[in-house]
Amino acid sequence: MTTCHAGNYQPGRTEAIRYLAIHYTAGKNDTAEQNVRYFAENVVRASAHYFVDPDGWRQSVDDGDTAWAVGTAGEYVQKHPYCRNGNSLSIELCCLYRDGTYSFDPRTVANAAALARALMKKYRIPPENVLRHWDVVSKVCPEPWVRDEAGWLDFQKRLREEDTVEDEKTPDAWAKEAAEWAVRAGLMEDGNWRAPLTREAAAVILYRYAKK
Repeated sequence: MTTCHAGNYQPGRTEAIRYLAIHYTAGKNDTAEQNVRYFAENVVRASAHYFVDPDGWRQSVDDGDTAWAVGTAGEYVQKHPYCRNGNSLSIELCCLYRDGTYSFDPRTVANAAALARALMKKYRIPPENVLRHWDVVSKVCPEPWVRDEAGWLDFQKRLREEDTVEDEKTPDAWAKEAAEWAVRAGLMEDGNWRAPLTREAAAVILYRYAKK
C-alpha cells in the first residue's frame, strides 16, 4: 500500500514494469523507516518504491503506482532510450556517511540484492534491465557506485549468480531422481513397483520424496 504523500507520486501506471532503477538516498546514516516517514509527511515532488537499510526494506510507493524517481526534472540529460518512471520500480539504498564520503553497509547491499531478485522474479525483469539512476539520466546516483564502478559490477554479478542458485529441475530430471529414490527406499525393483499402488499411495510416496 502506498504511504507516500499524494504530491510525490502518480497513482497507477501507464506501462508494464520492465526495469529496476537503483538509487542512493544521500542521507547521513539514515534508515528506511526515516525515509518512508519523510516522504509521507513532506511534498518534495519525488519518491521511490522501496527504501533499504541494514535491517531490511520498507515500501513507500506501491508497485502499481508510479514513483517520480528517474525523470530528468529539466536538470539532467536523458541517457537510457526506454527506462522511464512509468515502466520502472525504484529502490533507494540508505547510506553510511563518514569524512564527507558516502558508502553502503554490506547488509544494505545484501538486502537490496534480495529485494531486487524478488522483484526480478515477480515481474520477469532480466539482469540487464537493472540499472543505476546514472544509467537512465546523467544524475550521479547511486554516488558510491558511480564513483566506484567496481561496487556496481559486483552488485550486478550478485544478481546474476544468485539467480542461478534457484535453478529449477526439469520434470524429466525430477522424475528420474524420484524413481532412483524409490529404488533406494525399496519401493521399486527393475522399474516396477513392488506392490500395486492406489492413487493415494502414489501421492504419499511423491510427498515423501519431495520432503526428503
